[in-house]
Amino acid sequence: MNSQLLTTLEPLDTGSLLAGRYRILARVGEGGFGVVYKARDAKHRRRLVAIKQIDLGALSPRQIIEATDSFNREVTMLSRVNHRNLPRIYDHFTDPTHWYLVMQYIKGEPLEDYLKRAKGGHLSVNEVCAIGVQLTNVLRYLHSHNPPIIFRDVKPANIIRTRRGRLYLIDFGIARRFNPDKKRDTGPLGSPGYAAPEQYGRAQSTEQTDIYGLGVTLQTLLTGREPLDDDPATPLTRPPDQITRQLRQVLDKMQATNAADRPRSMVEVKERLLFLRLRHPSQKALSFLIGLLIGSLPYISAPLVWYFLYPNPNVSASWFLVPFLILFELWPFVLAFQCLMAISFLFFAHPRRRLLASGILIMLTLMFLAIHFGLIPSPTDISNKILNQVKQ
Repeated sequence: MNSQLLTTLEPLDTGSLLAGRYRILARVGEGGFGVVYKARDAKHRRRLVAIKQIDLGALSPRQIIEATDSFNREVTMLSRVNHRNLPRIYDHFTDPTHWYLVMQYIKGEPLEDYLKRAKGGHLSVNEVCAIGVQLTNVLRYLHSHNPPIIFRDVKPANIIRTRRGRLYLIDFGIARRFNPDKKRDTGPLGSPGYAAPEQYGRAQSTEQTDIYGLGVTLQTLLTGREPLDDDPATPLTRPPDQITRQLRQVLDKMQATNAADRPRSMVEVKERLLFLRLRHPSQKALSFLIGLLIGSLPYISAPLVWYFLYPNPNVSASWFLVPFLILFELWPFVLAFQCLMAISFLFFAHPRRRLLASGILIMLTLMFLAIHFGLIPSPTDISNKILNQVKQ
């Protein structure tokens, strides 16, 4: 990372070259004091980057002070963190009237845009919980620093979602390090509706401040309503099932006016969200299906083995089949492992473990019945046939 003074004042038009290396491809967004461009780094394997430009010439003296503080804070914060849900910072530099911050380009869309395209105008309970778990991971990482980094601006507009569902927390413009010697923040900063009460000068922002912002964000995704939307014409279309009610109770606690009444940490929030997610019917079905697949070993690999060995053995593929052949040859040990896994999972209070155990035991029972009545050969018989086929 470097800081250098540029003498060029060329506008960032499509195709223009910035700092002799960044080819501007498109203008992709704006907000606060900056404009964001998509560019290609010609000096680093043509890597795609996002460049935030702050135009000091368009700001008032007070805004310049605020923009300076925001820029320096973002550079400082992002240069010291490394997490899969945070964008990487590559470079920063200036020219006489602009500041530039070069970051990892994330191909995706803000959660607020993703929410607008959602069916019914809101996300499912399962997806809301999954999003919450991802965000608790990255916020917990920030809070684990010494001193803790408080993001202070958790909202759908500051969360980018890729097509595969990976989330990135962006815009550290008002993030700060916790200072135990201060009783309150130096100034009211935050987004209306998403900012916790203490951000308006009541007290110092802490980990509970980000818990509040996360709670409001998840509430918005769950209901499709903005926090300051009091329009009665906006209906709540989600049926009041048990899991939805329990999730709303968790979110209400996260949004408590008194910070002391909120969950103690992101770890506690994550545990509650995981518990609700695993109780969702789709997750129950997935856990049970995984149990069935584990219980079906080694038979689940039989079609692959048959494909390579019958009717004409493919000797060149024999090395690839060795692990599957071992499963059939050591079937008694595989069976013992399956039974021990299922029995141990039954003693766990975790619902997902019990569903896994149920799937394993049901599939083992079905296999034993099928072998007993001659519907399928035993794994030992299959192993012998495979070995004889390979030898031939």
